[in-house]
Amino acid sequence: MDDLYRFSLAEEIGDLAEAHALRLLRYEPRFPESDFWWLDRDRDVLGKVFTLHKGDRIGASLRIVPVTACTTEIEELGLLPDDLKEDPSVWELGRLVSVPSRGRDLPYSRLLFGWATQWAKVNLPITKVVSYCRRGKVSGFEASGARVVAGPYTVPGRGDDYFTVVADLAEVVEQITSYGFGALMDAAAAGVTEFTLDDILAAPRVPAASAAGK
Repeated sequence: MDDLYRFSLAEEIGDLAEAHALRLLRYEPRFPESDFWWLDRDRDVLGKVFTLHKGDRIGASLRIVPVTACTTEIEELGLLPDDLKEDPSVWELGRLVSVPSRGRDLPYSRLLFGWATQWAKVNLPITKVVSYCRRGKVSGFEASGARVVAGPYTVPGRGDDYFTVVADLAEVVEQITSYGFGALMDAAAAGVTEFTLDDILAAPRVPAASAAGK
């Protein structure tokens, strides 16, 4: 179905290849002389890679890796706050890439960030994600419940004006829910992976016990 949104963990070779191809599409025009975004595929197996498809087309991908699993990219760049180091409940969020949404489509990156956050909150020993971004992306992270904790920095080979952002998963879920995506968040918590647009925008279900108490 062309109007079906499908969220998934990219665990098979084919799924990961799609995520890698999307990184190539989005990063290479900005950094044609760099291969940092491609060679770090080894980190994918240390964490979780999520994808969002709209119909048969990949729309977005992101990755989370525990900061204790390896020297994560943000730590390698010296942008990981000291108070988050060695905390197994903190994961690095990275490789968040998407294609532009079309027509009535909702923003792919925000949908995937919301679904992946809720899924991770239920299924992983994680409470926070930490990432870095350019100034132009800060507002998008803040709109999804993240906050800037440091910056601006210069990242060699990529430019200045980079910031470190941290997001508490519970706050991200609350923020995404407030945009009218409560049904999506409830379904993600239950492990549902496929949605139509109407499913995503539907009012969240009220548990029977709560309804009876009103």
